[in-house]
Amino acid sequence: MNQISQNISTPNNQELEKVISALSKITSRSPEEIKPHLEQLLLELSQKPAVPQNHFFETATDDEWISAFGKWSESHKAKELPVLSEEAMNRESMYSDRW
Repeated sequence: MNQISQNISTPNNQELEKVISALSKITSRSPEEIKPHLEQLLLELSQKPAVPQNHFFETATDDEWISAFGKWSESHKAKELPVLSEEAMNRESMYSDRW
């Protein structure tokens, strides 16, 4: 675990050995088999993901919103959800206690 040892301080090495030992017992694999996978996992977890500064809802244009809504709507067609009747969609049905 050369890369991990270089990037992680000594107190954590004991913790890593415990993790390797536990994974070895759980998976019935040797520590040598587990170390490269753990090294890769730690490398991925230690890297910051590229997060955009602004979220979609803050930067999207009207056309982007329309496109995203269309894609979202299309993604629900396969679910074969029932179509609501006009009665179910009118305001009086939704707020019967207010009319």
